[in-house]
Amino acid sequence: MSLTTLRLAAAAAIVPTLLAYVDTPWRTFGQRWVAHRWAERMVLLSIELNLLLLWLVAKLLVNRDAGLAPESWSGGLAWAGLVLAWSGACLAIWAKLTLGRWFSASFAVKQGHELVTHGPYAIVRHPIYAGLLLLGVGLGVAWDTALTTAFAALYAVPFWLHTVFEEQMLAEHFGDAWSSYKRRVPRIVPGWRAGR
Repeated sequence: MSLTTLRLAAAAAIVPTLLAYVDTPWRTFGQRWVAHRWAERMVLLSIELNLLLLWLVAKLLVNRDAGLAPESWSGGLAWAGLVLAWSGACLAIWAKLTLGRWFSASFAVKQGHELVTHGPYAIVRHPIYAGLLLLGVGLGVAWDTALTTAFAALYAVPFWLHTVFEEQMLAEHFGDAWSSYKRRVPRIVPGWRAGR
């Protein structure tokens, strides 16, 4: 397989991910909320969009980038990036489908909300964010671009803040059930527990 084909195959992971989330407006707007933190969500969305715009300016206008490794490694990086990107896409899609009607693009608890702890939520508490980070880093690795990889990794900051706001709401709503789940399952990185 050619290097270009591998890189395009990695980039193709974006398509099913976007398609899986196309119903987001219907799952978010017009819902009945028990708790809702729209202002915090908008602030973090603006940070995420600014990161994307900064990446576009750096990539398209400034055109300053470096490879991740020597050119002789390009084939191996493309394969690794392909696997990472598709793994991230599959995780994000699986997590969204597992949440079903409890998914929303906001920080919110819906009426009748149930705590989802099975599927990818038995591996990490925030598999959508983990999957999106993996997808972004995978694309940077596949295309052998330090700039894209760095910007993808920077998304860990707003995504971590997402988890802080979401977990505050979930702890208030689910109480002991949330505390028990939080003790068993790591936040974003499988197998990694803070404080160990």
